[in-house]
Amino acid sequence: MKKTKVLCLILSLVFVFSVMLTACGGSETTPTPTPATSATPTPAVSATPTPEPEPEVLADPDRVHLVECQFYGDSMENLSYKESWPKIVEDHYGVKITMTNPARNNYMEVIQLSAMSGDLTGLVELFGGPYLMEWKAEDLIYPLSDFLADNEVWNTIIPESWKEVYTIDGDVWAVPTGDDGLPTWFTRSMRGDWLDKFGLSKPYTIDEFYEASYKFTYNDPDGNGIADTTGFTTSGTWNMQDIFQAFDARLNHIADPKPIWNPNTDIWEDSMIKPEMADALAFLKKCYSEEVLDPECFAGIGGSGMRERVSSGLYGGTFYWDGWVLSFENNVKKVVPDAYMVCVGALSGTITENLNHYGVGIGAPRVMMKTTEQPKEVINWVVTNFFGDDWGFWTGRLGPVGMVRGEADKACTIEGNTIVRNTYINEAGNIATYPGPGFIGGLPAKALYTVYEVAYYVPAPPAGQEDWAERTAATAIANTKRRKEWIDEYVANGMAYQLPENLKESTSPKYLEIGGDISTAGTTAIAAAVSGNLSIEDALAEYKAIAKSIGVKEILDFENEKLGKTTEQSYD
Repeated sequence: MKKTKVLCLILSLVFVFSVMLTACGGSETTPTPTPATSATPTPAVSATPTPEPEPEVLADPDRVHLVECQFYGDSMENLSYKESWPKIVEDHYGVKITMTNPARNNYMEVIQLSAMSGDLTGLVELFGGPYLMEWKAEDLIYPLSDFLADNEVWNTIIPESWKEVYTIDGDVWAVPTGDDGLPTWFTRSMRGDWLDKFGLSKPYTIDEFYEASYKFTYNDPDGNGIADTTGFTTSGTWNMQDIFQAFDARLNHIADPKPIWNPNTDIWEDSMIKPEMADALAFLKKCYSEEVLDPECFAGIGGSGMRERVSSGLYGGTFYWDGWVLSFENNVKKVVPDAYMVCVGALSGTITENLNHYGVGIGAPRVMMKTTEQPKEVINWVVTNFFGDDWGFWTGRLGPVGMVRGEADKACTIEGNTIVRNTYINEAGNIATYPGPGFIGGLPAKALYTVYEVAYYVPAPPAGQEDWAERTAATAIANTKRRKEWIDEYVANGMAYQLPENLKESTSPKYLEIGGDISTAGTTAIAAAVSGNLSIEDALAEYKAIAKSIGVKEILDFENEKLGKTTEQSYD
């Protein structure tokens, strides 16, 4: 109503002003020209070009508040670094930095409650696209396109793919934490030394995998004469995606039994009501009953329990981020020095192509809360300084940048195209690098090992560790090469495919409403069937009834309509 009154007032003033102009200069009687001026023509005035508007120069924000998960590790880890990093950044740029770092295990629950109460402010890290969609729908966050329209860093060195992933209704709604642009995927880490003991090659089929896992359980792979080994472990469905994929009963990209896009049929489907799901569950039930599969896999061991089991040297492996093949190998070597891991990128079974998906890493989305003061200044300041400025980028990724090698409490220095990581001697008397904040995940234009090399500065290496710097750099290069070879192999043999970001999860309103219920129903049915608490038939029937009652079919119809497809799946 106020806007209407103001508009009417403006129109009235314009009308009155125009009448005044007409009265002053619009008379029908032509005035008699003054003799002194009438005979002299008025020279033409050349038009002056309108100057281009100066680009807006944004002032720095008064304060930048950041809400992060796993900043220098979990909430109670590396407390001194958590405290010093914001102060160092503040001293360098002259802008006040505050950081909130909730615990990983209930991070989203904590910030969801804070957001709904209106207490959450600043730039906030989320756990993926579905939360972004939900927060957008709740009108909790700002669109960022207009804010960043004139940002040189955003327009020149931020990859377009980063923007596309978080573009909804024509606006960008999040800035990723970043990544170097290398493929990221889940693969199976498997004990290569145990395979060697039994004369087995790396498995490529589900049957070869079962044979190896059975021997890992019953044929004493560690040679200690004790029945203390297990074929493979998992935390619920999370670390078994490759097994479901082998039967063409795919879970989604985060191992949830939700509607997914099938690359071989180009259609959205619910694997839980496919006949192939019963086959996958029968295989897993067999592994579980024989204790080839960790008997405690549905007992809530969590990701940490899974990692500890593989690292103990008593489990044949699991399915996890590809980089963990190397991490598991290093951990197991502490127990068994000759141990090594192989990367199993996919297992074929019912199908042989387009089995396991990979993506090009961009990191988690960061969104700008509508409770934020100076939101335009904040987002431009963060993008410009943490992606466009070398000091800010490496400080955000590895830790504070110093002026010279070995500068106390500085994580690294920059020497041309080489990042020199400083080291210290830890309590065990070993050389160690400083922990990193993980605020920045990477950027293709500044990628390690492709754009920047890495060296290590060790001022006084302890006895026996004199070659640590050279060995560590060589290992990092070798590991990067190994990871590239893994993805190249499985792309070349057709078993791996790139999953488009816009097909990872449904964007239907119904999915946002019932996504959690679908996950609960699916994981409950899988656990009941595999553990034998219900027959496979009864477990899947219970899921089907729940899915029908909550309207999962609506999600399939929504997504397939966008593809011009019609699903033949039914919950009747």
